[in-house]
Amino acid sequence: MNENKMPFWKHIDELRKHIIHCFCAIVIAMIILMNNRKIIFDCIIFGPAKTDFITYRIFYKLTNSFLGIHFSSVSSSFLYKNLEIQNRQIFGQFNIYVWTCFIGGVILSFPYVFYEFWKFIEPALSEKEKKYSIWILMLVSFLFLLGIFFGYFILCPFLIHFGYSFRISHVPKNIFDLSDYISLIVHSVLSMGIIFLFPFFIFFLTKMELISYTFLKKYRKHAFMIMLVIASAITPGDILSTIIVLIPLLILYQVSVYISFHTNNK
Repeated sequence: MNENKMPFWKHIDELRKHIIHCFCAIVIAMIILMNNRKIIFDCIIFGPAKTDFITYRIFYKLTNSFLGIHFSSVSSSFLYKNLEIQNRQIFGQFNIYVWTCFIGGVILSFPYVFYEFWKFIEPALSEKEKKYSIWILMLVSFLFLLGIFFGYFILCPFLIHFGYSFRISHVPKNIFDLSDYISLIVHSVLSMGIIFLFPFFIFFLTKMELISYTFLKKYRKHAFMIMLVIASAITPGDILSTIIVLIPLLILYQVSVYISFHTNNK
């Protein structure tokens, strides 16, 4: 631990500096995204709304290879035509443009934001703990980006498929609102990015001696029920989407138990 104790107001001033740095990084990333509007929206945001999205194409190929089903018959059971998305607000597209670029700025600058957070708490760490700073930074960035990719390439396509294919009748047409579609993408991507940070939170809480390996192992069944509730809350509640989210949650929990065990035994 650092022997030079800093007054409380110095901590506040130091925290303010780190927050300003984080805000500047987010703004810079946001401006970069705003200057690449075509790539961000046409290629990325509206990618899962198109039938040629990579997840759909992989799904078709896997189905053809393992089940021997023809492409045309498979396409009719998944997203068989591009989604129709409408905007019903005068400033709807502009608001979505700014909001989406801001969220994208947060995602893009996350490694640096976490670095600033880590720099703030680093003086309170021991010399041994400081040696692992770079590895923790890399691990947290990797887990967050892995969750982002999982939410975008795996969860979003299945949620879109469920929302598009479920019908109470053939009378209503499925024409989706722009704000609902963007909310689905942002919610799915960000929620999975945060959930994939679960092993780091467990490591942090274990180091603070708030939880232990014994606790995680003892309440494994209770944790399973909580994860099932979380998976159901993130998804519309259909079995397939819930299982898709539940599987990585179970894996992350097991990884967290492993991390807690080795942290307690150090």
